[in-house]
Amino acid sequence: MATIESVVVPPQSGVAVRVPEGAALRITDREGQQVSDMFAVFSDLSDFLSARTSRAASWRLFPKVGDPFVSVNYRPMFLFEEDNTPGAHDLLAPPCSAEMYELLGSAGYHPSCSDNFRAAAHSVGWNPEVVPDPVDWFQNTPVDGAGQISVRTALTRPGDSVTLRALADMFVVVTACSMDLPDKKINGDSCTSIGVEVIA
Repeated sequence: MATIESVVVPPQSGVAVRVPEGAALRITDREGQQVSDMFAVFSDLSDFLSARTSRAASWRLFPKVGDPFVSVNYRPMFLFEEDNTPGAHDLLAPPCSAEMYELLGSAGYHPSCSDNFRAAAHSVGWNPEVVPDPVDWFQNTPVDGAGQISVRTALTRPGDSVTLRALADMFVVVTACSMDLPDKKINGDSCTSIGVEVIA
């Protein structure tokens, strides 16, 4: 197997990569405790990845190895093949956005996964009216028995990664989450970078 593309997503930004059918996509937390949002669309831009339909396809709140990821219309997109992390990931939270930061009291413009998604997706001709719901890799937001969601720091260490197998030709957008508000330390003390590899 050979790496056909390898990129680094700088802190608080996003990139788009093409992933051929049958290739592996590896997403790596390069420095530890950094969340990464993942979005995907078929290469013909006909249908896109949905966290909510993926939850329904696996009947799980949070993904585990062996689970499928499917599109809005339940078309297979990825198989979750390998998890080299403590195992905390999220399928519930939306991408952070300028509106969310305003609601949380952040003054002025704040970079966000929504804005970074739009910029990266635009580079491959994908311009959805509404930002899709992502898979939030490495995000540690567990749900208790009463349905309360806790906001906790990612458990990942430097070099921890997840690997997916592409079931179709796709464009994938990967962001390095921008959340750095002092009372929402899902990314630890600072936002850092994410590694993305396409392996065939």
